[in-house]
Amino acid sequence: MHNPRSSYNQSSPKPSLCPLNRLKQAASKSEDLSNKVNFSDHSYNYYNLSANQYANPYDSSNSQHGVYNENRSSELSGFQRQTHFSQHFYEEPCQNEMTEYDTPLTSVQKAYMKEKQINLSSISLEQTYWDRENSPIYMETYAALPEPHIYQDTSFLLNKFSKLGKSSPSLDQGYHTLMSPSSGSTGNTAWSDKGSHKGKNHKMKNNSFDQLSDESIMKIFSFLGSKDLSSCARVCKRFNHIAWTPCLWRTVRISGENMSGDKALKRIMRKVGSEGDSGVCHSIERIEIVEGAKLSDKGLLLLARKCPDLVHLQLLGCINITNTALFEVATRCHNLQHLDITGCIKISCISVNDPSTHSRLQLQYLDLTDCPYVNDNELRVIVCHCPQLTFLYLRRCIQITDMGLKFIPSFCSSMKELSVSDCINITDFGLYELAKLGATLRYLSVAKCTQVSDAGLKVIAKRCYKLRYLNARGCEAVSDDAIITIARSCTRLRALDIGKCDVSDAGLQALAESCPNLKKISLRNCDLVTDRGVQSLAYFCRGLQQLNIQDCQISLEGYRAVKKYCKRCIIEHTNPGFF
Repeated sequence: MHNPRSSYNQSSPKPSLCPLNRLKQAASKSEDLSNKVNFSDHSYNYYNLSANQYANPYDSSNSQHGVYNENRSSELSGFQRQTHFSQHFYEEPCQNEMTEYDTPLTSVQKAYMKEKQINLSSISLEQTYWDRENSPIYMETYAALPEPHIYQDTSFLLNKFSKLGKSSPSLDQGYHTLMSPSSGSTGNTAWSDKGSHKGKNHKMKNNSFDQLSDESIMKIFSFLGSKDLSSCARVCKRFNHIAWTPCLWRTVRISGENMSGDKALKRIMRKVGSEGDSGVCHSIERIEIVEGAKLSDKGLLLLARKCPDLVHLQLLGCINITNTALFEVATRCHNLQHLDITGCIKISCISVNDPSTHSRLQLQYLDLTDCPYVNDNELRVIVCHCPQLTFLYLRRCIQITDMGLKFIPSFCSSMKELSVSDCINITDFGLYELAKLGATLRYLSVAKCTQVSDAGLKVIAKRCYKLRYLNARGCEAVSDDAIITIARSCTRLRALDIGKCDVSDAGLQALAESCPNLKKISLRNCDLVTDRGVQSLAYFCRGLQQLNIQDCQISLEGYRAVKKYCKRCIIEHTNPGFF
């Protein structure tokens, strides 16, 4: 006799014995028909009927004869008898309880009983049949499903019994072979491959991000930087495949003092490189090694070989790279237009490896700030190979003199921005040469070039009359004479820095009257400037946005005048009384 306390009965919240536990058990004639099972709260008698007793005893067609329909059961096939058995399994209360079969049933009751018979061959789980939320089966398999999947029509018993059968010896392992799926069921059967999940520990995920297409995720990834893309690539296989799509790696930025640029570039080139073209990364156009990241000639040579379409290269503070590796980049990367090697102290020149070819670089932007080994001869080579240079910054290149500056207008006639600040060997003769650039020059910085005086700035002002920015900070030999000439010649001036120059209110008066579109001006350490000059400047240049009057003899009256006429002006000062 089958033990009613099987693993299935223990998982059910109701004490009644599931009829499926008794399925496929042949009823023996020698077996006692009545088996009493006692539970803590009540008891039940279960009956195993013989094959010819499966007909409904309350069938209206045979109730008048008072006998079972034996002919009907004899015509059933083996499969139908099994199904028919499950349809008419019933339970009877114990003898100490009042039974409803003690009194004859009316025709209405018979019809009601026939209508309420349960067809277990096509049964599907409903919330009103079992309280499945409290069932361990539900907790194990359906608790993680989204709400629409819980109430869909599915052969729950069929699928879950076959799953429990792997670990429960009391369940029939071959039960699913006796059942046919319900015609109205939309769930997947045990033998169907549709919707089956491969993998031992696979669990259905309720993740809305997984519903996005690869194109949508790629669009999101396009807003991420190199570091974030590398992090996303470690999330899962799908993200790894999408994150290393070449089109997402047009810009590579490697930053951080603990970062090795050589290793990072090697890994990126291996992931992004084309398999059919020797690992060449045609998609990479911009590379930035900044914020203390370390790069050597090895990494730079790898970059030159793998990134022929490079357009923008920024190497800040890479003190280990030399001219050899940089020449290789200039030779192989024919489309390179922007090169910033600020702080690369071992770099002295930029050229190609084969000078006999007389090849020209496409460089338009070159920043050699803090490259102390650049001298006049190296500057000549640079401007000779880069005739399209438009932006050139030579800050703190202390070996450059007036002889080197004369090569700039000779080879780079389209120069717009030039900085030679802190080049202490530059004099007025060098400015005479730079004045040959004429109206194309828009930006000039000669800050802290202590040998520059009024004579040199006058020539610049008259020849380069379209100047927008002029920085003469620290040129103590510059006075009102040069400022008045600049004001009258360069009427399009937008920014002017004349800090620590010998400028007074007369120079500011000329600037205020001739340059009404002035936006930024610095008068720091100009001891001769008073409230009168600042008031004139504020009254005529009402679009002023930034004013530096640190260490100047400006009182609260001048400060209030600027606040009155220049509503958006930011004032930098050191007077605590202005707060």
